[in-house]
Amino acid sequence: MLTPEPSGPRGREIRIAQISAEHCWADPSALGRNVAKVLQWYERVADEADLIVFPELMLTGYIPATGYNQKVKRLLAELAQRVAGEELPRVAAATRGRRAAMVVGFMEPSTMRNEFYNSAALIQDGAVLGVYRKMHLPTEENHYFIPGDSPAVVDCRAGRVGLIICYDIVFPETARLAALEGAETLCVPSNWLAREELERLTSTLSIARALEEQMHVVFANGVGTVEVRGRTWNLYGGSTIVDAMGRVVVRGRGEEEMVAGVLADEALAAAANIFPVLRDRRPDAYAKLAASRNSFARIRVEGGP
Repeated sequence: MLTPEPSGPRGREIRIAQISAEHCWADPSALGRNVAKVLQWYERVADEADLIVFPELMLTGYIPATGYNQKVKRLLAELAQRVAGEELPRVAAATRGRRAAMVVGFMEPSTMRNEFYNSAALIQDGAVLGVYRKMHLPTEENHYFIPGDSPAVVDCRAGRVGLIICYDIVFPETARLAALEGAETLCVPSNWLAREELERLTSTLSIARALEEQMHVVFANGVGTVEVRGRTWNLYGGSTIVDAMGRVVVRGRGEEEMVAGVLADEALAAAANIFPVLRDRRPDAYAKLAASRNSFARIRVEGGP
């Protein structure tokens, strides 16, 4: 007997686990507690959602944004090895046989000793389907992480999903690369501070990236605190699900919560029917965008040196 198709628009059930992470640089034992927290929040929706997205660096917590500290970096490099060898496989195993795919942030070891990435993995059915390494590193992160060099676009139960992280959303080229690889949903695990200008920036850019790339955007921001230059800052939450038409489906508050929304498939088709943006772009005219950043280091005056 055939099961009838559900009535109404088809869509993807999305959940954002807007939660806080303990910082492993301050207490290495926090790694186990962060993993346990991820598994607990995943279990709540494992069979009712297509995708659950956690904030940036959820497994390991953030770095101490107070300049370079060699001792802390070595500690975090050791923890990154432990995450890759033990904890990420443990998290992946929890998804085996469950409906929900998962995006979770962590520190990923590189092949170079004591070097690691700010990464996010997409996990489904017990396997890591893809890993994205953050390409754009703000000043403090440059002291600890090495940058990635390409987006990750992965097919999963929630459709074709692109991954970027936090600061990457400021750079439209990052989202465009994912769009060119056919991403239908862009997931953005983040840790943005509770500052008015940053809240305005990210709330605007989540909508802008959806509109310009004609794809859904899932902005998963953390809560809790981070240390920046000797001051403790709150993360503002405000996790947001935006559909491909630029409509805010749901926006979180400033505390730990599960942010839930449905992304309708029809919005993807409706967005593409407005303008054929990807077809109409002119990469032949954009050569300067790919030029070395040194060419923009000073204003060139015609006839000048």
